[in-house]
Amino acid sequence: MAISGGVLSTAVAIILLLTVLLWFTWGTQRNISRGNQLLGWLQGGLSGLGRRVTLKWLGSSAVELRIVEPREPFLEATVLVVLEPRDVPWFWGMARRRGRRDFLILRGRLKRSPRLELEAGDPSGWTGGDALAKLDEEAWRADDWGHPGLRVLHAPGSDPGRIRPLFDRLSGASGGVWRLSVRREPPHLEVHVLPPDIERADAKPLIGAFAELARVALAG
Repeated sequence: MAISGGVLSTAVAIILLLTVLLWFTWGTQRNISRGNQLLGWLQGGLSGLGRRVTLKWLGSSAVELRIVEPREPFLEATVLVVLEPRDVPWFWGMARRRGRRDFLILRGRLKRSPRLELEAGDPSGWTGGDALAKLDEEAWRADDWGHPGLRVLHAPGSDPGRIRPLFDRLSGASGGVWRLSVRREPPHLEVHVLPPDIERADAKPLIGAFAELARVALAG
């Protein structure tokens, strides 16, 4: 018995729709599971920024942790857990081809503006080259920190040597740094990192390095 083209097209459409729905369900559940794993890992270190934290899921691909009454020298501090878009297969495929992975954003507003300005980024990372591309490189100075692929630009009069040890600490406490930003305009600090192997690593060194970055930025 022959199957008409219309019936076949309808069957294919239904199969595709079911596949997308099943993928969406799997991707959402996978992101929630991965997000909860990272949140549990971060919990051990967040006391270095403040005593209390509020948590807010932003869809299924991001979680915002806002520090309540942050410690000195922070006026505001947040940590964003940004997950791969696993719930939409074509977005996930495109993102992975461009190097996107689960990553963390540590962001801080300080009680006064830092004395220095610096942007360090790895253009091969998902966010590493974005801020650097917007800078007028003729008005900034370049520095070499000895990391392959890393570009470092700082404002004239700023001492990048004060920040380099903190970059190394952040790199060692994470799976790699995509971006480190110290700016006079808020948010004064922004760091994008890949999470480490959370089964083996502790979050305290990462959070501690970020807190120390705030103190050094103000002193610099």
